[in-house]
Amino acid sequence: MPTKETVKVLIAKVLNVSVDIVDDELAVGDIPEWDSLAHMRIIAALESDLGVVLDIEQTLEIEDVEDIVDAVLNNE
Repeated sequence: MPTKETVKVLIAKVLNVSVDIVDDELAVGDIPEWDSLAHMRIIAALESDLGVVLDIEQTLEIEDVEDIVDAVLNNE
């Protein structure tokens, strides 16, 4: 089962940034690396690397790292 830290490391990897800047409040558009295309790459990485499948509604509701972590940890 993925952990909060695992999710943050994956986000940092996809965005090609240091995990140190990936805090709960980091949101889409806060940094140039996190644009709409990168957002979709994060969702795809969650599925391919962690086996987490989010429905379209969940994907559209995600605005920041905390939302991603919550969606992953509460995924059934």
